[in-house]
Amino acid sequence: MSTSKVISMARTPAREGLYLRVGYNDHTGLNRLIAERKLRVEGLAFDARWNDRHASLRQHADRASLATCLDTQAMELAMPGTASSSYREPPWATPAPQVPEDFSPQNIERCVDAIVERVVDGQYSEVMAPAHYLAEEGSAWIDVDAQLTRLLRTRLNATDQANVKIIYPLAVHHKVFYDRSGRALLRRVLSRLPIDLVTLRIQPFGNDSGPRALRNFIEACWDFPLENPLMIERAGFSGLAAFALGAVDLVESGITVGDSFNISRIQKPPARGGSSFSPPKRLYVEALGTTVDHKVAAALLGSNRGKAYFACKDPTCCPNGYRDMLADHRRHSALARQRQYIELARVPRTIRAEHFLQHIVGPVCDMLSRASATHPPFNGAHRRMMSIKETLLDLQQEQKRQREERRPKSEQQTTVRPGAKILEFPPRDSRGR
Repeated sequence: MSTSKVISMARTPAREGLYLRVGYNDHTGLNRLIAERKLRVEGLAFDARWNDRHASLRQHADRASLATCLDTQAMELAMPGTASSSYREPPWATPAPQVPEDFSPQNIERCVDAIVERVVDGQYSEVMAPAHYLAEEGSAWIDVDAQLTRLLRTRLNATDQANVKIIYPLAVHHKVFYDRSGRALLRRVLSRLPIDLVTLRIQPFGNDSGPRALRNFIEACWDFPLENPLMIERAGFSGLAAFALGAVDLVESGITVGDSFNISRIQKPPARGGSSFSPPKRLYVEALGTTVDHKVAAALLGSNRGKAYFACKDPTCCPNGYRDMLADHRRHSALARQRQYIELARVPRTIRAEHFLQHIVGPVCDMLSRASATHPPFNGAHRRMMSIKETLLDLQQEQKRQREERRPKSEQQTTVRPGAKILEFPPRDSRGR
C-alpha cells in the first residue's frame, strides 16, 4: 500500500446533499414527513427488492421534487451467501450468485434492458449502475461494469429517459482505495463512463471505524479528484465527518440501520426463525451520534438526568420529548439525521470542519461519557470518539495549511501587522476526556 502523504485536495463539488436509504418498513413514516413538508433531503434510495411496496412513497417523493434512486442490488446479487428469496425478486437476478463470466454480450443486454424497464415503470429519476464489489485492483468486474454502465446510458437515452441520472456505486476493498495506484486506476475508469455521481462503499468502513480508518478514508478522498460529485454511503457519523472535512460532497444514510458497509454482514444468512425484513428495533440518538438498541435507549432515557441529556430537544420533531423518540423511532431518526446534516451544510466549507469539531463532535464526546455511566458498553464508543476528535483536529490543521499554501503569495497573511502573533484556538476539549 502506498504511504505517500502528498494530497491533492482538488475536490470542487458541483452539488451537496443528503440521501436517505429507505428500509423495508420506512415508507409509512417518510410518507408522513413528506405530507408535513418536513423532509428536506435531496433524494431517497430505494431497494430494487421492494419496488411494489414503496410505490406510493416514490410518487409522493416525486411530487415533492425529491430524487428517487433505484438501487439495482447488483453487488449483492454477486455475493455468495445472499441467496435469500428476496434477492431473486428483481427480473435481472439469477438463481445463483453471478460471476464476471456470466456476462456475455447477450446477458449484458438482457440485464440492462430489465433495469431500464424497471426505471420506466417505477418512474425513477436516478438509477445505480449495476456495478459489483472490487476485492482487488485487477478485478475482472471492472471491465464488465464499464460495459454495463455504458449500455445502461445508451438504453436509457433510447427509451426517452435521457434525464435519468446514473449513480455509480463504487464498492471496493479499502486496500485498493487507500492505495495511490489503485485510486489512479479507478479514476481512469470512472472518468470515461457516462455517470453523474459516484457513491463510495468502502470495505470495511462506517460508524464503528476507528481514527486510523477515518484518516485513511479522508486523505484518500482528498486525493481522488473526480469531475463527478462524490457521495459516501452507509457510513453513519463517519460520513458526516468526511463531509465536514470536504472529503465528500454528499452523504447517504440509513434511517435506523445501515451505518456501516461490511460485506460479511451482507453475506450473513438471516438468523433461524427470524426475518431479514425485521432487524432489531433501533433508534438514532442525536446526542450520541449513533443508533442504539431500542431497549438501551429506553434505559438511557429512564431517569431525569437521562431525559435532560439524551432526549430530543426539537419540539417540531418530538413535542413530548423522549416519549415521542421511543414511540416513533423511525420518524425521530430520520429528522435527527437530517438535522445534523443541515446544521453542517449551512456552514461555509472553509470553516465547516471547525464547526463540526466544536459544535457536534465535542458535545457527542460529553454525552458518550455520561451515557457510559448508565450503560458501561458506551465506554469503548467514548474512547473511540475522543481519539477520532484528535484525528479530525489534526486533519483540520492540515487542511488549513494546504489551503494557505494554495493561496497566491500576495494574499498570504497580508493582514498581519509586523510583530503581531497569531494565536490558534482549537475546538474546546470535551468534559468527558
